[in-house]
Formats: sequence, structure tokens, C-alpha cells
Amino acid sequence: MMPKRTLLLGVLGAAFGSSSALAEEAPQPEKIRWGMGAKVRRWYAPPLLQQLFVEDSPGLASNDGAGLDFARRTGNVEVAFGFGFDRLDGRDGYYVEKGGDPTVPGNVDYVTFHDLQWFTAEVTVASHARIHKFLEFRYGAGLGLGLVRGEMRKTDSLCTSDRLAQDCMPDPAGVEVDQPADIPPVLPVVNVLLGMQLVPFDFLHLHVDIGFHSVPYVGAGATLYLW
Repeated sequence: MMPKRTLLLGVLGAAFGSSSALAEEAPQPEKIRWGMGAKVRRWYAPPLLQQLFVEDSPGLASNDGAGLDFARRTGNVEVAFGFGFDRLDGRDGYYVEKGGDPTVPGNVDYVTFHDLQWFTAEVTVASHARIHKFLEFRYGAGLGLGLVRGEMRKTDSLCTSDRLAQDCMPDPAGVEVDQPADIPPVLPVVNVLLGMQLVPFDFLHLHVDIGFHSVPYVGAGATLYLW
């Protein structure tokens, strides 16, 4: 028969050995990393998108923007707290009210933009899928608010046909002449992104994106993870 002391030592050894094995196999918590980033973008408002709000317009509008991000990354998930600036000046010209006939008085305005811009604050959550040692696919979405500054002015106009650039002119009997348009001082920001991210070093992430930042855009940026 095995001595009681030997049996006790065997049980204790097995117990401590099993505990050590479980401790070694237990998954380690994901490391939280903090970084700062900068980005630039160019947005586009094609006529098809503008027709959600007006019947006709001078054509494609585009402008530039930039932003700063404070990022928190855990594993493959990044939460970015962003601050941005975008110029919102469109194309000066004749705009037809939604559902309006350009040949009917009161349906057309000549619109000019005067340093129209917004300052945005938003939160975006992006996930990453590693497709190569140094390359990731990224996708995400976010929400925020934009503080609008600048003016959009309009003048009542008349057209003799639907050719806005050739056959329209200011209405001599128009009531509104170079009057500021009603623009809300704060607008929502809806952000959706798809992109690729290059990771040449563990602390440096470079990305290019296409997406929707209240309007379609293409952009690029970099994030430094320093903590």
C-alpha cells in the first residue's frame, strides 16, 4: 500500500501541475494601444446625389477636407475620436427647386457660395482583417455633428428653357436678390468607410479609404501608435 505521505504529495503535485497548465493555456487580454492620426479627403457631390434635394444643378461639386483622430485600438478593432474641417462650397450657378419647372417663375435661383464650411466631431468604429503580414482590409462606420459656417446666397431667376447655363438670368421682378439661404447651424455627420491599411511598422499605420462622410469621398491618412 502506498504511504499516506506519498499519496498526499502526489495529489498536491497533480493539483498544482494542473493549475499551472491552465494558467499557461488561459488567453491573455488584448493589449490596448493609443495613437494619434491625421487624414485628408476630397468629397464629391455628383448631379445624381444633388437631385435628391434639387431638380437640376450646374453639375458636379467637389472640395477638400482634413482631420485629426485620437485612436484606441484593441486587437482588430479601432475606435477613433475625430475632429475635422471641410469646405462645403459648391458650384455657383442656377439651381431648380425639387419638382419645379425652370420655365415657371419662382422655381429657379442663382446660388453663390461664400466660404461655406463645417467643423466636425465624430466617433468612428473600424474593424481590420489581416490579409498579409503588412496589409489589412478595414471597414467601419460612425456618427457625429458638424458646425456650419459661411453663407450660401440666392437670387430669384428666370429661364426660357431647361438649359440652365445658356437660357437663364436673374429675375428683374424677383423678391429675393442676393439673400442668404436658410442653412441649419448644425448638421449630422454620417460616416461609412472601406479601405486598405499598410502596416510597415507596428507603430505606423497608413490607410487609403473610400466612403461616405455625409457625401461620397476618397481619402488617405496615417496613425502613429505611441502608447
